[in-house]
Amino acid sequence: MAYVDLSLVAFLDRFQSEEACLALIYACRWPHGFVCPYCGHNDEHRISTRPRNVQCCVCRRQSSITAGTIFEHSKVPLRKWFLAIWLMSQDKGGISSTRLAKHIDVHLETAWFMCQKMRLVMGNRDEGLTLAGTIELDEAFFGGKAKSKRNRKPPSTGKKLALVMVESEGRRAGNVVMKVIPDDGIDSLKQVLSRKVESEPPGQLIRCDAWGSHHIAMTLGHRVEMQHVPIEMQDELLRCVNLAVSHAKRMFKGTYHQFCKTHIQRYFDEFCYRWNRRGNDAQLATHLVAACSLHAPVLCKLIPAVKPTPQTTA
Repeated sequence: MAYVDLSLVAFLDRFQSEEACLALIYACRWPHGFVCPYCGHNDEHRISTRPRNVQCCVCRRQSSITAGTIFEHSKVPLRKWFLAIWLMSQDKGGISSTRLAKHIDVHLETAWFMCQKMRLVMGNRDEGLTLAGTIELDEAFFGGKAKSKRNRKPPSTGKKLALVMVESEGRRAGNVVMKVIPDDGIDSLKQVLSRKVESEPPGQLIRCDAWGSHHIAMTLGHRVEMQHVPIEMQDELLRCVNLAVSHAKRMFKGTYHQFCKTHIQRYFDEFCYRWNRRGNDAQLATHLVAACSLHAPVLCKLIPAVKPTPQTTA
């Protein structure tokens, strides 16, 4: 499938009907033509009274175009789903469920579940992403101000500690990974580093501040550049990771205001998905539509529900 650059006007013009939306989902699921999931044959027949279904001419069984995607069993029209995907992917600050509900004219709770499903898709797309080269690493608290930078245990107010890793390409930041960790102990760091830092070739350069627990990277075969960075020089020497943390906190405070700690990793996944594809913004909407079309169905009952209110805009 060819991904295309689409402004909002072009996007609305192209996907102004359910049939146009179904055509894109069909192209994503069967890029080389229809294949019956029951018998494997390619001959198909469209049913005019059931536009979402395709019938196999051999076994005569019907297959839904939206079956096996996050659109399965959704009562929300595909046009609204597609507009939600465009809004979620194009605004670098994200979009709250309150704003989304108003834009696409759905109930607030429906918009909240739609956002959570899209964040699940974003997280799964980057699950296999690993970092290489020079990597800047640091921890950061999200959900409020930490009382002391010397105390890395989350305060009793429920703030979450996250490990942030960014590829450093000179003064330009590359891909980013953000993972919630229970603490900055060796076990927590080792678990994330072993999955998210390239092991081949060995000896990736990890740049971090003076926190002693970062020596765990050396046990994984990575070279560590320990920098005892004065506070007044952190913005320059750990520029990329500080930039990523700053953008993430700005997104949380400016767009979501409040969010449930249960789902905070999904908000990190959303931020990282857009950040890692920021050089391809115009095609991001169709990329996300394709990802949603290839993702397994997500049942609402599998997402721990937090009843959204107009005051809680996440």
